[in-house]
Amino acid sequence: MADATADRGQEPGGRRALLQRLLPPLGTALLVGYMLHSTDLPAVAAALRRADLGRVLSVIVLGTVSAWLADSACLAWILRRTLPTAAEAPGLGLRPLAKLKAASYVLNIVNYNAATLGMAYVVARRASVGFLEATVALAVMSWLDLVALASLLTLGLQVAPDLIAAVPGLQARLQWIVLAVMVLALGSVLILQSKAPIPRPLQRLRSWSLLRPLASLRPQSMIAGVLLRAAFVCIYVLIHHQLLEAFGLAPSLAALLVLVPVLTVVGVVPLSISGIGTTQLLARELYRGFAPAGVDAVPTIDAMTTVMIVGFIAGRLLVALPFLPAIGRELRLGPPDAKASAAVDGDEAA
Repeated sequence: MADATADRGQEPGGRRALLQRLLPPLGTALLVGYMLHSTDLPAVAAALRRADLGRVLSVIVLGTVSAWLADSACLAWILRRTLPTAAEAPGLGLRPLAKLKAASYVLNIVNYNAATLGMAYVVARRASVGFLEATVALAVMSWLDLVALASLLTLGLQVAPDLIAAVPGLQARLQWIVLAVMVLALGSVLILQSKAPIPRPLQRLRSWSLLRPLASLRPQSMIAGVLLRAAFVCIYVLIHHQLLEAFGLAPSLAALLVLVPVLTVVGVVPLSISGIGTTQLLARELYRGFAPAGVDAVPTIDAMTTVMIVGFIAGRLLVALPFLPAIGRELRLGPPDAKASAAVDGDEAA
């Protein structure tokens, strides 16, 4: 009877987990189906033939490697500032973290959060901290990403507000998103790092140990981290610029500083695999103005975004392959706190 009740209690969570697993492949299938139905496939093939494929390959190779190394450097930087044992841990230097970041690309293809949890599992073992604390330390990177993207969008919306006018209502929604991110970012800093009196419920939040990684990040480090992640986004701005030019379009770097963050935010929403379909449909609207006279915008953009996504998936897999066996063995060992918990449980049972 108790087992049946427990099973029934777990059903909603099981259905939710199943939905989360099915949504990306189902969303990808639906979005790709719509793209195939709504584009001119012969024109897409013609755009591929006209493209400078040598330049495309160079951009994908150099872009994959440079983004991997820059992201790994940012990861090493943030862990040393959010985990007390990271500075002394030999497995949390740039080289070992670069291998871990490369291996995480396999999970990242399906789901960004799955890749973060996989890295947190290994970081917890290497830093001798709890899994949750390692997860929060990595989440600080995502927090900095949000603030960096919101800052770039804020700048872009002020400098060139007409750039995203092609998509009705997008500018208003982005302004609300930017405002929400900035309020949450500032609020979290004030709550966690201010010494001023605050309401009792917020005092509990301030003392919550899981938030220690964010609380340990000093204001000057936060600013430096936002600037580092904004510079990281600029790598993708250059990648988009070069690929658009390789397909015969005429992009503006200033415009891409606004548009690439928009595509980045949409790409991490878990509605499809690796942003397939979601970012491509949005790119049709945002990049349409880059098409010179005589160039059919939509099939050319479809060709460019498809080659970019497929190329970067393949490039990341090639980067990941040499490191997968060693990282896989480390994942199977589990974080050290799991072993400690098992030992405590065994002592109590004895």
